[in-house]
Amino acid sequence: MTGTDADRTAPVPGTVPSMRVLAVSTAGAGHFNPMKPWLKRLAEHGHEVTVVGPPGLAAAASGFDFRAGAAPDPASVAAIWQRVAESPMEVSRELVLRDLFARVNSGAMIPAVRAAIDDLRPDLVLRDPAEYASALAAAEAGVPQARLGVSLCSEIAFFESTAAPVLDDWRPGLHREIVESPVLTRFPASLDPSPFSAVVRYRVGEPLVRDVDPRFVYATLGTVAPTMLPMRPWFDIVAEVLGALPVRAVFTIGHDLDPAQIAAAPDVRIEPWADHADVLSHAAVILHHGGSGTVLDALAAGVPQVIVPLFADQGANGSAIVKAGVGTALPGSGASAFHVPQGGEVERLQELVAETMASETVRERAAEVAAEMSALPELDVAMLGIT
Repeated sequence: MTGTDADRTAPVPGTVPSMRVLAVSTAGAGHFNPMKPWLKRLAEHGHEVTVVGPPGLAAAASGFDFRAGAAPDPASVAAIWQRVAESPMEVSRELVLRDLFARVNSGAMIPAVRAAIDDLRPDLVLRDPAEYASALAAAEAGVPQARLGVSLCSEIAFFESTAAPVLDDWRPGLHREIVESPVLTRFPASLDPSPFSAVVRYRVGEPLVRDVDPRFVYATLGTVAPTMLPMRPWFDIVAEVLGALPVRAVFTIGHDLDPAQIAAAPDVRIEPWADHADVLSHAAVILHHGGSGTVLDALAAGVPQVIVPLFADQGANGSAIVKAGVGTALPGSGASAFHVPQGGEVERLQELVAETMASETVRERAAEVAAEMSALPELDVAMLGIT
């Protein structure tokens, strides 16, 4: 793509969009949100964008042309989650990745995605790597596909290898076709060396200008944990940790919990939501769950991290943060799908936050990784092969 920022405007009325892009995602905010900058930029450049997803994605996809697929059978979903709750970690992850994401959730979406491809004849399918109906329908129609890096590349590879028996049952060789498609990721190479041959690394927007308050801590446990009853004790634990430290803090808890129900010290402000650019520009440390979106925003801002992994790929993100030297992580239980408090978490987290805030080595390493990310090219539709 050529031109200046002045050229990056909405298409001229009456012009014909040059390409059709079909974006397909699961309903999770952590899966669809990384797509939004791409979809907005594509629309700005005159490309026709359509989003397909389960009914639960409709609100998040407002503003785009949205087509709803079928929701999975509730009884099947409930049965899988019951088995997950009763299984050790290794088995539970297989159940979620193979049976829930691939067989049940993506299986329900196949008719809608096939219909959208037949109707729209897209030039590209941009897909959430945990949504496989899009991979199948794109491969059947011979449409190029690209994956959004919603997790570490190593985790995406694990997701796909676990789902491979289902994928190759749908279409022989589908797993290989997926692995050979490009991955678009904000993760820097130093933190996320990729097993894939086609990886496009990018940044979103300009680096934050930091004005650090050495006593300020930002804390969040994401948007999913507040909806899960077993995770509820963690909110009290985090509030207690922040209140026991000589800091002032903002702790966001989402819109599903009542801030009045969480006891907090005077210097700890409980909020439903905070703008990441605002709080990360001032934070000396971020204490969080290890969701990929939060990890990436903190990395790009150069903020040292303390991670409390609760479920899904958060443990892998925590390990990557520790290995890269940009923060610390509370060890998970390792025995089940969900990290439920067992005792002693308040004291250990206090130590980790205090140690991380005091570490010049961690601050320097966080700044180095932020500089690496700021050197990446900004998101550009040319990265998709669209000119």
